[in-house]
Amino acid sequence: MPGIRGAARFWFRALAAPVFGDDYGALARAESQVFGTANGADGSGNGSGSGGGEARGGPSPVALRLVRPPVLDPAPSRQELLSPRWLRLQPVGERRTHGIGYLLGQGLFKPPSASENRDHPELARSHHIPAGATGAFAVRVDIRDDPDFAAYVREVTGISLWALATFGGLGARVRRGFGGVALTGLEQLCAVIGESVDAPPTREHPAILRLHEIVAARHNRRVPSRSGPRPLGTSGAWPSAPTWARWHVRLSEQTGTWPQLLHQAGFRLREFRAPVDRGPGFNAYKRWVTQEYVDAVVPTLKGHHPNGRGFAIGSFGLPVVFGKDAEAKIRRGADELRRASPLWIRVHQDSDGRCQLLYHVFEATIGPANATIDLETRRRPPEHLHLDETLAYRTIAAFLRTAP
Repeated sequence: MPGIRGAARFWFRALAAPVFGDDYGALARAESQVFGTANGADGSGNGSGSGGGEARGGPSPVALRLVRPPVLDPAPSRQELLSPRWLRLQPVGERRTHGIGYLLGQGLFKPPSASENRDHPELARSHHIPAGATGAFAVRVDIRDDPDFAAYVREVTGISLWALATFGGLGARVRRGFGGVALTGLEQLCAVIGESVDAPPTREHPAILRLHEIVAARHNRRVPSRSGPRPLGTSGAWPSAPTWARWHVRLSEQTGTWPQLLHQAGFRLREFRAPVDRGPGFNAYKRWVTQEYVDAVVPTLKGHHPNGRGFAIGSFGLPVVFGKDAEAKIRRGADELRRASPLWIRVHQDSDGRCQLLYHVFEATIGPANATIDLETRRRPPEHLHLDETLAYRTIAAFLRTAP
């Protein structure tokens, strides 16, 4: 249940952020009022944004209790968990790209291998919740002395859980299409969710606008403007954290089963990220490589400086590993950082059961001030590479123009 709570509070923070503008302390206090905090430092004072003057810190008033663990009936065998049917899709195109395997990544996907006696693609581990499993958890709001605050917390919780299920997910590789969940009964927490069940997943969804309305009223703030952000990569300033104000959402017109859709999305992403054809003398995986591999990695491994220092491939997340001999890392001083991909690839299922690809992007700074991106190899000192926000988000915009 902590995973559900953590994901829900992420979505509250991202969607409610424009209510508070640059007042991140007030946003933190609003978040802690509903989802709790480790101590009373955030959310316990009467600073800006603490509506009604309440001192609301400490544990969350929202309790999530597992009622029935998610299971599939009949239970799949270990082999079915290792190599589920949805993973057994045929590679796509001349490159023979296993799209859904590409989205899973090398840490979770094992392609067929005669030398390893593997006839079908497999997952790296069998411990996961199988697709189609169902379970149940209960939500309880424990506020007895303030009915208005209790009603507010119920609505905020419901909308945050709705956003988790609509735009996010749970577990590993959520930003690459996995970990999708469907949550029913949320209309009991927020009536708007039930009233807008057929509304498409957009920035202006009634549930999101309702969140802005109730949070602004609670904290004596203005409701954010509904104007959309400028096109990806065209702004001059970048927020330091995900926010609805700089959120881009695109619902594809292509339909299919969720494995088929992710398979196509993975193929296109691989095709976009690795456009350089090194010729038929290489196997399928090593034949097509990134431009950054050709311009920076190969010269560096040969003892030269990079031919180009632009690192657009880092737009999709850092670090980037180039086999065993090279890795591009983002650092601040001696600290090695990670940057999750700002591009989310999700599958949206409407009320009629139709599945479509859903892409969304939060524009934010690549890293903290003074962070650097370095290409590290075993043979030479690190080489500095270049990636700024304009390059990053224009690169993602270019991919979205080709995405299925």
